[in-house]
Amino acid sequence: MGNPGLFLGSRFTFLMGEKADYKAGVDGGHVADALAKIQSRYFRRYPVELPLEQEPSSEFSNAVDDEKPDAEQPEPDREKLTEAEYNAEVEWLKEYANLIAVRKRVCCYCLFQRPPLLTQA
Repeated sequence: MGNPGLFLGSRFTFLMGEKADYKAGVDGGHVADALAKIQSRYFRRYPVELPLEQEPSSEFSNAVDDEKPDAEQPEPDREKLTEAEYNAEVEWLKEYANLIAVRKRVCCYCLFQRPPLLTQA
């Protein structure tokens, strides 16, 4: 049996439902914006902290608001933390950023079956 992929259940259904918006972005010449919007909507529904094998609760899903601005991740405050606490926070932020990057890459693969050809800024 082949690899079923990283996204299953409602995550896969969500991403497959976004293919038309992605295609519209490609056809309209604004693929990066379309992809950013899809990924923002995805992370609102499936937070990074939620394990991939766990579905969000219906209460959480019903409370999703795509019009609400994305929250900024605050930087750890060196002045308020011990050195060990600060280092732990920095390490956690690195792991968090890595999880986001991995899920974005796989999300892209689900949308177009290959990584996007986007230039890096």
